[in-house]
Amino acid sequence: MEFVDTLAKRRTCREFGKKPVPKEIVDKLVYAASRAPTACNLPYRHLMVIDDPRVIKAIRQVSPSLLADPPLLILVLSYLKMPTELMGTSPLTEWSAFVDSGAAGENILLAATDLGLGSQFTMIPSMAAIREILHLPENFRVDLIIPVGYPQGEVKSVKARRNANTVFHNGFGESY
Repeated sequence: MEFVDTLAKRRTCREFGKKPVPKEIVDKLVYAASRAPTACNLPYRHLMVIDDPRVIKAIRQVSPSLLADPPLLILVLSYLKMPTELMGTSPLTEWSAFVDSGAAGENILLAATDLGLGSQFTMIPSMAAIREILHLPENFRVDLIIPVGYPQGEVKSVKARRNANTVFHNGFGESY
């Protein structure tokens, strides 16, 4: 698939079939995430692949935005101790980690689309609960939960709002 076709085809998927995602395909999704940049090229972003239905069910119970029942979750984690030690404590450090996680997440979504899978972004509202479920150390944060699987039924497209992505040219207010 051409890259622009992948961009045009990507949609949020909230209904998945039960068919498991083969390890070879999961490896490609993990590779796609690893190709995303990080601030200062620091290796503080980590991934967690979850395919145990019991763990997925437990995460769904503490994450109301996770409406789907997917066969696979890929979590994007930030190891918060490393960037803080190297870049200092500032809002920029924390925001850099969120931006970097978003870049990895978008790579996963695009790779999933290219591989014929459905996916979506979700975030975790209860960090304490997810820490307990995953035995996650205090210095790690879950930034994204990405359900992945084979779409069940038609993936419906939602039209972007008018002027949702205004493009300016050489300065604010100048039409492109």
